[in-house]
Amino acid sequence: MVESFLNELIVEENIRTKLIILEGIPGSGKTTMARRIHKYLNEHNISNKLYLEGEEYHPVDLLWCAYFNHRDYCKLLSNYNEQADTIKKNSIIEEEYSLVKYKTRDRTIFSDDLGDYLAKNEFCYSDSPIVPIDTFTEVFRKRFERFSSSIKNIDQITIFESTFFQHQIHDIHRNYSDDYELILNHLKILLDEIRSHDPVLFYITQKSVKESLDKTALIRSKSKWSSEESVNFWTWRKEIELQAINDLDMNAYIIDNSDYNWDTVFETIVSVLNC
Repeated sequence: MVESFLNELIVEENIRTKLIILEGIPGSGKTTMARRIHKYLNEHNISNKLYLEGEEYHPVDLLWCAYFNHRDYCKLLSNYNEQADTIKKNSIIEEEYSLVKYKTRDRTIFSDDLGDYLAKNEFCYSDSPIVPIDTFTEVFRKRFERFSSSIKNIDQITIFESTFFQHQIHDIHRNYSDDYELILNHLKILLDEIRSHDPVLFYITQKSVKESLDKTALIRSKSKWSSEESVNFWTWRKEIELQAINDLDMNAYIIDNSDYNWDTVFETIVSVLNC
């Protein structure tokens, strides 16, 4: 019955947004819904591209990227001349800096010594910030700007999972501050770059953070995710994200999925997309 109802919606209406964003704490159902939306749009011949968290060729995320100013980047190419072509192939070169992707979830890209050296210049997951917060924000602003330009004249919907909130807030909290205004300002700057594509954000949530993390820890065999420290952290993260939804000028919808009824969540999302 759900599929029949949604089929009527998709045929009768046109989806106006070019960017669908799914957010929520671990175990909320972001990936499940992202894949389901992707599959459904494909079934209805609607051009779309899905980017999950941590994908190798993600247009916005900077997982496992090393940061260099241009002088140090040139020294890198000189010192590792035998791997220079591979370095260039995996580089994002901007006017004032370069970023080098040195690994993915599934593989390492460089030799151990070069990989270790690049890891010491990690942009997001360093033990301490490698650049000031203004530079951090500007690097991501440029990424969002380039992505926005790349889809400007393409009739295609992009689906982002854990891109707008997840790592942005996580990295700022880890390396800079948990100050809400700092986080909100960063998000506003990024939102301005994608606003022309009428982005819509779906925040999937359950009432109990602990229950959600307990389920996720069991399914993914990561017991530390259900620790008291983890529950406290993700409770804070959820509060920050919900507050940001309230303060950001964008189309955003909070969907309660405490009963883990994926069909109902999916029906709600497609109904919103076709409004």
